Amino acid sequence: MTAIACSGKRQPAASGNVQSTEWLELFDGKSLAGWHRLEFDGSGGRVEVSDGKLLFTRGDPLTAIVIADRTFTPPAGEYEIILRARKIDGRDFFCALTFPVPEKSACCTFVAGGWGGGVTGLSNVDHLDANRNTTRSVLHYEAGKWYNLKVEIRRGRIRCWVDERIVVNTLIADQMISMRPGAIEQCQPLGIASFATTAEFESLRLRALLPENQD
Repeated sequence: MTAIACSGKRQPAASGNVQSTEWLELFDGKSLAGWHRLEFDGSGGRVEVSDGKLLFTRGDPLTAIVIADRTFTPPAGEYEIILRARKIDGRDFFCALTFPVPEKSACCTFVAGGWGGGVTGLSNVDHLDANRNTTRSVLHYEAGKWYNLKVEIRRGRIRCWVDERIVVNTLIADQMISMRPGAIEQCQPLGIASFATTAEFESLRLRALLPENQD
């Protein structure tokens, strides 16, 4: 099984553990085991684990973690990932979930609450970030409310949900998928970030998917 060749510097060692269609829990609720906190030259906020939750304090501007478990292999095919997240306080995105896109040998980020607190979409599509490409929508996120964020990566398509609402449904076969240039690139191949915002996360799960005609 070959790891996804995103443009980031970290590539976990090979393993077949995410090729099963069973859910793989990536956060144990007790520690940062398997994750690495990004320092951002000392400007990143704190990352703490308490009461089964992962707390990001407000960074200047980013706070982030990236997968560091050497037994983890990015998915080689279709898969989905679900994360529960909430904004505590802040002025920008409370969750930016970076994930691999296997058919593009690239990574991308699902942004929830960016550009002043509401912009939601993918960064980047055809070199445009979530505030400028066709995946852009604007949602109202309530401070303190938990949201279920889901990303589904199918061949030729990426779909994203906020709770039961589908907010991204984009065909990617003829589009360039990439990371937004800058510090967020350090979140490859799988990472979570917040921007000038205190946020909490829990229950980060991933599983491989069968082709849609076999579900």
